[in-house]
Formats: sequence, structure tokens, C-alpha cells
Amino acid sequence: MSKPYSLDLRERAVAAHEAGLLQAEVVGLFSVSLATLKRWLSKRRAGQSLAPKRYRPGPRPAFGTAEARAALGAQLQADPDGRLIDHCQRWQERTGQWLSVATLHRARRALGWRHKKKAHGRRARRSRTGRLAPSPRPLRADGVGLCR
Repeated sequence: MSKPYSLDLRERAVAAHEAGLLQAEVVGLFSVSLATLKRWLSKRRAGQSLAPKRYRPGPRPAFGTAEARAALGAQLQADPDGRLIDHCQRWQERTGQWLSVATLHRARRALGWRHKKKAHGRRARRSRTGRLAPSPRPLRADGVGLCR
């Protein structure tokens, strides 16, 4: 983020306009945009200060503290196969802080947790025609092998 213009520059630009210079001349002289100069002039007319506003940071990160990260790690240990949306709901019930699924996913990855699906079954494969491909293992005549 760029730094705001100094109070001294703001006051000199407004004073130059009030001394009789045109807005275009003030803009060229002080290398500021016309919109910026107009904003400063309207502030002066309204009796407001020309000082730059104080920088206001955004909201604190949900897992910015070590305690929050430890609590999330404990929650993930308690239910490692839980869905992200369920973990978000549990977090909100425990702390009162709402989380998006994306925020929880980023925090989980930062803790070293990876998303891995259970490998208990095979996915159905599709053939080039769009139909289900035949099973790689033939089914036995006694019916064993129908369920995987």
C-alpha cells in the first residue's frame, strides 16, 4: 500500500488554489490527481481536517494465535475424517466465531493436515462412449464379488 500524502503537501496545494491558481495548475505543480485535489478542497470547505486518515487494518485472522491453532489441531485430532463444514459448525459452537470452509481449509493446510479420501472402494470408470466400463475383475458364478 502506498503512503498517504503529507499534511504539509495537502495544505500547500489547497493554499495555492485559494491564492488564485487554477485546479489544473495546482495539479501539475504538486503532482497530484484532480480528484485528490477536489477531495481536499471539499474537506476544507466543510471545515474538516486535511490530515490523512489513520490506517485501519482489516479483521484479525481466525487462527492468528497459538491457542487458536492448538484448539483447531485438537478438534481435527478428535475427528480426522470429519467434513470441513462440520468442523466449521463445531468451531462456531465452541468459540462463537463463524468460519468459512475456505478459511478452515487454509488453516488446516497450514497445520500440516492434508485432504485424503478414504481408499475403501474403487470409483466407477467410464468408457469412451460414456457408459460404465466393464469391471476389471470378472464376477464369479456363485455371486461372490458383487459387492466390493
